[in-house]
Amino acid sequence: MKKIILIAVGVLLLAGIGVGTMLFLKDDPPADEQAGDETAEKLPKAADPIYQGLDPDFVVAFQDPKTVRFLKLSIEVMARDDDVIEAVQLHMPAIRDSIIILLSSKSETSLLDTDGKEQLRKEVLAAIQGVLIENTGSPGIEAVYFTNLVMQ
Repeated sequence: MKKIILIAVGVLLLAGIGVGTMLFLKDDPPADEQAGDETAEKLPKAADPIYQGLDPDFVVAFQDPKTVRFLKLSIEVMARDDDVIEAVQLHMPAIRDSIIILLSSKSETSLLDTDGKEQLRKEVLAAIQGVLIENTGSPGIEAVYFTNLVMQ
């Protein structure tokens, strides 16, 4: 009987040690995860986005010889530096001119589907960045958003 009690105490002791070890090791992430956390802390955090509307809205006529069709477009740009937003405001006439030329070259059918609108967004971004590169040496703007698009 004494032997059974000693075996039961031994089993309980080993089980307790096993559970304690699992709990202790569970709280510590593996060494490679800890290294990843330290690396993430060393990387600079991206600045918050700054949005700027290109006001007033763009209104252009489509190239359609049969009827007069119009496109009204509201555009917002996104940068992460106040200096870029100031450059956009300073060079707004050149930026607007570039966008109006681009928009007026489009046909209504090219903008009917999502792919056409996405392509236009890329072209508008490239046009704005081109003006900024020419005038400041840096593209500055990271993204363009259409906040209103009406075709009539």
